[in-house]
Order: sequence, then structure tokens, then C-alpha cells
Amino acid sequence: MISTSITGATDYNEFRVVPRYVLDNDALFAKVIDEKYAGDIDLINSYYRSSFGKSDKIVLPTAEDVAANEPVVALWKKFEPTVDVRFRTVAYRDNGTHPGKAVTQYRNHLRERFHDDIRAMNKEFTEENENFERVSMPQERPNRRSWAPDMSAKMVDFVRWKRSLHSDMRPVYSIDSLFGKYLKEEAGYGGILREVCEVWGPAKGFGDFVLPDSLSEIGSQQPKRLHDWEIFVREKLPFRYIAVKTSARDGYIQFLEKKYHSIAKYNTAYSRNLSRFDEISLPSAIPSEGALNVDWGEFLKQVPLDKITLNTPDSKFRTFVKRNAATAKYVVPVHIPSYYTDAQTVISNSSSIRRFYFGRNYSIVLGYILLHGRSLVVTVIYCALVVLITLIVNPLCAYALSRYSLSYAHSVMLFMLATMAFPAEVAMIPNFLLLKQLGLLNTFWALVLPGAANGFSIFLLKGFFDSLPKELYEAGILDGASESRMFLNLTIPLSRPIFAVIALQAFTGAYGAFMFALVVCQNPRMWTLMVWLYELQSDHPIYVMMAGLAVAAIPTLIIFIFAQNIIMRGIILPQEK
Repeated sequence: MISTSITGATDYNEFRVVPRYVLDNDALFAKVIDEKYAGDIDLINSYYRSSFGKSDKIVLPTAEDVAANEPVVALWKKFEPTVDVRFRTVAYRDNGTHPGKAVTQYRNHLRERFHDDIRAMNKEFTEENENFERVSMPQERPNRRSWAPDMSAKMVDFVRWKRSLHSDMRPVYSIDSLFGKYLKEEAGYGGILREVCEVWGPAKGFGDFVLPDSLSEIGSQQPKRLHDWEIFVREKLPFRYIAVKTSARDGYIQFLEKKYHSIAKYNTAYSRNLSRFDEISLPSAIPSEGALNVDWGEFLKQVPLDKITLNTPDSKFRTFVKRNAATAKYVVPVHIPSYYTDAQTVISNSSSIRRFYFGRNYSIVLGYILLHGRSLVVTVIYCALVVLITLIVNPLCAYALSRYSLSYAHSVMLFMLATMAFPAEVAMIPNFLLLKQLGLLNTFWALVLPGAANGFSIFLLKGFFDSLPKELYEAGILDGASESRMFLNLTIPLSRPIFAVIALQAFTGAYGAFMFALVVCQNPRMWTLMVWLYELQSDHPIYVMMAGLAVAAIPTLIIFIFAQNIIMRGIILPQEK
């Protein structure tokens, strides 16, 4: 249970006593990267220009590769802060099993911004979330041609928040990787690297190819290159990476005139109020949908290629490297070194990352319990009442059966023992109906009263009371002591060990109660800890549940550790007597 509680989506099904990431840096790196990119192996390969088959196959780069790329990594760390937020995506999202680090920070940001008022957030974002744990992060589609952040209140706030994140949590998407994927899968080379290399030059893999910035970088002597570049730019490359020169404005206006024929039709489609077509300017940003999105895609298919330039972080970084590392030795061609940057980050922070994984699931459990209902308060009060009533009702009944020679004592004991022959579920429905008639549902009385008298506890106490020396009670009677005084001053002090056993039994029964507690208290404000832990599994995976069970076991363990001497005496003394 403890081993599973410190694992995650990447390694919980390994079933190892000690998870691999604890001792193995390759396993730690695979775990970090799998969670950083939400388990999307295609996305991982796009960022790393790699060909990993599965997340658990991800390994650290070799020492030689790290040394060779060290100058590029150093330059990237200088250049990376200048990359616009449009070219970044938020990492550490929800991986389908539990919220990632970024999702947790995003929800904390919303709590702080809206002062923990979910209704205020729902009103501004036009949503219907029950609580902040249900709020989802806006989706980003960095490789989709027409995707762009919309202007909704939630997206505007999200982009503003994204700017404040650490660079590790908002990686830069590589367009070179997208171009390499196009050459491999769609450019007509049949996925044969050798044939692509004949056109685009030598490369070790499809991720090594570089996307030229403009027509001038290709040259007129390379018709196949030109064809590949044209199709990719006109039909595949996302709009936000394409820049059209201002000299193409006249062609853009002519395109719109030809399509709409009149400015009135244009105004209707664009919800504008222009008087002439020549008032139209080239768009600075393309939305993810609407007339502008459609028209811009059609215009890019016919605009002259010499009017198009690319605005990609890959090309800007290459320019930065050429300007700032003229004499430095670095790997050619230069790409965004995401693979080596992430590897360096994981290795240099391996201790803190491991500590984070050790406690992450436990922090999720504690946060869930503390933020939902009153489970801790209800459970403490419930257990205290059960222990108190158990130590009052059962000892009094057992004392009466032990001290007085009642003619029906054997019948009472037989009835008490008979209650042990039936599971508690048999009496659940009658108890529920009775409590409903009495109007006690969703109260502490509903939790406590049905189990106030326990047949096993009375049987155990009577046997212990019968073993106490009769001479003590005879001496007490001679001294004029009442039964209540003998019970308080003689029986209770001598019976502390068995009282500890009964109290522990009552505590564990109340603390672990789930089904009956849920049936008689259906109001979430009266749910006990076990009910909330059961509810936890509906939103969280098994390794979080294991952490929840480990946390739930702590109170019982602590009580047993501090009371073990008394408990053992309560078990041993009756056997000796």
C-alpha cells in the first residue's frame, strides 16, 4: 500500500516494493516527462525530435550527447525568456488520472483571484463548477493549423496566468519537429529517411530537418524542396507562425472583393461597418474560427510565396545562436534543445523531484479531505461519542449480569451472543426506518444509538468481571460501600485493560464505519472520513486511494502504539485467571 501510494500513472502498475524512480535516474526522467506532457508520446517525440515507442521507454541522453549539446543548452536558456507566450503551451496538465502540477497551480490561482468564491468564478466564466477541484484548464492545440486562443474571459485570464509560470512549465513547441513529421508521413516519401535525405540533405532522423524561413532560403534550384515547403506552409503550418509582408495587402483586398463582391456582404460576414474595401488591413492575429479564419486559409493558398515569411521560435533561435556563438562548437543543425534542457533540469533537481513524488498523493488526499465537508470534525465527534457511550452502557450491563444472580441472566447472554450471529447489514434497513420515524437521520444520534449496546463487548466484560476477586466486593459491603461506589472504585480501576480493549474495538468500529454511516447520514455535511475516502476514488486513481488508506490508518496505528501495553494486559490477564 505504501509503495503504491508514492507512485503515479507512469509506474503504479510495476508492483515493486521500491518504485524504480527512487533509485534509477532513467526511470525518474521517464516519470517526469510522461507527466509533463500528459502521457502523449507523440507530443513528447515532437518536442524531443525522438522516436520513443512508449513513455516507459524514455531514457536520459548519453553523457556524450549532453556534452555535445551543452553550448546550445546554455544559449537556449538565454534566448528562451524572449519567446512570445503564443508559441508556448502549458505542461504538467491533467494526464487522465489526476490533475498535474500546472492544473493544481491554476486552480490555486483561481481561488486566490476569486477569494475562494466558486459562484463568482462561475458567473464570470459562464460555467457551472461545483467547486474549484472541478475546474478544468483551457485546452491548447499547438499543432493545429487554425487553433488560436479565443477571447473568452476564461482564456484571457488563462493566458495572463500562463505568462507568470516558470519556463519549465510552459515549453516552446518546435515547428521543425512538425515539419519533420510532415516529411515522414505526408510528403510522399513513404516514411523512407534515405529518400528525404536526397532532397533535404543528410540527417540521422526526421527530427533533424530544418524548416526554411522563406523562399529565398530554399533557392530556385531545388524544385522538390520548394514543393514540400509550399505545401507545408500553405496547408499545414499553424497560422500564428506565418507572416505575410505588407506588400501583399493589395492582393488580400482583391481576394476579399472577388469573394464578397460588395462591402455590405463583407460587413455582414465580419460584423463590421466599413464603407470601402481599401479600408481593410492585413490581420495581426487569426482567430480559431469564423470568417477571418476561413478566408485567411484560402488567401494563403494563393498569395505569392515571396510574400510569405515564417515567424517560428526555431528560426529565431538559430539566428540568435549565429549571432552569439560564432566561435563556439555546437551540434549542427541547431534545434530547440528541449530534450537536453529537460534532462539537465531533472538531474540537477532529482532530490527535490523525488521528495515531491513521495508526498504528492498524500497532499492530494489531505487537501481533498480538508476542503470537502466536515469529515474530520464529524469523525472525531462520532468516535468520541461512540467510545464514551460504549464505556458507559456495556460495562453497566455486564456489571449487573455479573454481580446479581438473575434468573434470566443466561437468556440475556444467549440473546447477546445471538446478535453476533447476524451481520450488521441485516439490521441496517430496520435501523434506518426506525431512525427515520424518530427524525434522527443526518444527526450524531443516528450514528451512535444503534450500536450503543454491543453483545460481544457485554460478553467479554462479564467474563472479566466474573474473574475479579469476590472478597473485594464482600469487604466493600462490610465497609458500607454502595454498588455504585464499588463499581467506580473497585471494578473500573481493576478493569482498565479490558476497558482499553473495548474502547479500541469501539473506536475502530466507528472510525471504519462506511455503509451504515452513509445510509443514515446522506447529507455530505455529516459524512465521516471513510465516506469521503470512498467518494475520493470516483475522481482519483488507485495510487491516490492507497495514499488515502495509508493516511486513514495513521490514527488507529497511533492509538495502538500508545495503548499496546494496556491492550496486551487486557488480552493476557483473563487467560491467566
